[in-house]
Amino acid sequence: MSETLSADQELVSDLVACQLVIKQMLDVIDVIAPVEVRDKMASQLRNIDFSTHPAAADPVTRRAIQKAIALIELKFTPQEAAH
Repeated sequence: MSETLSADQELVSDLVACQLVIKQMLDVIDVIAPVEVRDKMASQLRNIDFSTHPAAADPVTRRAIQKAIALIELKFTPQEAAH
């Protein structure tokens, strides 16, 4: 890579790389995981008690958890149920 990126550009590229890896992982999970496993994934995140969990102190982490739940639920919502 010949051009130097700023710290913000590096952070954005890191996030995009993580999103690409997560997308691949979700595709694999969608193929191999039974519905119960997928439900448990979302349920574990939904059941975090933010009144006592250390993540509650960090709004970025809390938002990330909310986004993760939404991503799992969106990814695994049957197509006909989404309409």
